[in-house]
Amino acid sequence: MVAKDTISTEFLGLALRSPIVLLSGCVGFGDEYSRVEGFSSKSIGGAVLKGTTLAPRLGNNPHRVAETPSGMLNSIGLQNPGVDEVVDNILPSLEPLETHYFANVSGSTVEEYVAVTKKFNRSSVSGIELNISCPNVKRGGMEFGNDPEMSA
Repeated sequence: MVAKDTISTEFLGLALRSPIVLLSGCVGFGDEYSRVEGFSSKSIGGAVLKGTTLAPRLGNNPHRVAETPSGMLNSIGLQNPGVDEVVDNILPSLEPLETHYFANVSGSTVEEYVAVTKKFNRSSVSGIELNISCPNVKRGGMEFGNDPEMSA
């Protein structure tokens, strides 16, 4: 019998099929990559969902994306349907047994971060990432991320 090569790994006690985890925003709320022909969530270790806030957000006004000589810039502004929609309707529609999904929690106050985190704690996500570095919103994010004591 020939052993099958694997790149599986363990991270914080989670068995991942691959060390590749798709970053927040790249796959929206986990269904965008399902439209890519030939892609399977079985090929990745996990996906971090788009930043989610307590209430729905429309995000920033257009223009949100600009091409530069070195790449691109974006300023989406945390557009999302709110944590209740994500937990109640989006997460159940994903393939929860095929890969790990991680929530990206965003907010304007510490209390909002806590409320969103509590809702995700009662969901099927495998872990939570706090978005404390988003420069594209007026409040939250960077206010916490620039202060090491607040970040801890």
